[in-house]
Amino acid sequence: MVAWIAVIVLCFGLTCGAQNAPPFAVSNPRHQKLPLEEASRIYDSACTLVARTIRPEQPPHLQPKFTLVLGAENDEVVRDGAGSEVHLKTWNSVNFAQAVVVLASREILKTDDVRDLVRAAVLSARASVSVSELRRKQ
Repeated sequence: MVAWIAVIVLCFGLTCGAQNAPPFAVSNPRHQKLPLEEASRIYDSACTLVARTIRPEQPPHLQPKFTLVLGAENDEVVRDGAGSEVHLKTWNSVNFAQAVVVLASREILKTDDVRDLVRAAVLSARASVSVSELRRKQ
């Protein structure tokens, strides 16, 4: 009976611990201050807002995977074939939110979509001419 209760308590503890885990990995070798609950709320909020903005009628469930690296030399998003990292010098909620928005957007806009948008933007810009440019060419 005692063993059975211990198993239940252990399972409950593991479940509660998993609920407190952030939805992203963390690398914090310098042990800087990181408010994990705030970071998790920002992550959830950013993903929800991106989904509702891009597809308001049927927002997808976005959950970008990345590693938050605190103590980096620069604030930046680093993407390579293996995955993505959000580098922050120190914890900054605005920079973190910006990075999550970019990564969540990339879940909806795949590489081909981004390439098509870039091509369309360049063609559109080349197809229009300002009045001042026309005057200079005359």
